[in-house]
Amino acid sequence: MLRKLGLWALLLAAGFLTGYILQYAALQRVQRELNDSSKQLQACRIADQSSQLRDTGALMYLEAVQKNYGKAGEYSKSFFDQAQQIVNSTDDAALRNSLRDTLATRDQITADLAKGDGVALSEIFPVLYRLEQGAKH
Repeated sequence: MLRKLGLWALLLAAGFLTGYILQYAALQRVQRELNDSSKQLQACRIADQSSQLRDTGALMYLEAVQKNYGKAGEYSKSFFDQAQQIVNSTDDAALRNSLRDTLATRDQITADLAKGDGVALSEIFPVLYRLEQGAKH
């Protein structure tokens, strides 16, 4: 009788251990899938933010072309704020460095737009061109 009880206990322990191992393996697989999905979601968020940044930059440029320097200045503030937000949130070193170069032009562009100086166009265009080239890579 003691032998049967020991065998049943051993079989029960083996059953629990097998179930635990199978559940652990399934949990690891699901965690990898979740991690992959999180990375994809982050990449999509950065792509969306970059797209919005390019749109805002294009609006800034168009307003400056039309000599609406006040409106261009508003878009300029929004553009550089968005760029700073992306720099603070991205893990992509190349994008971060590119946007830091863009942020270095902030004061000059903002000052020229505030003065209503048309030279701002020649400063805005290279920034937008670099952003567009970066989006193609």
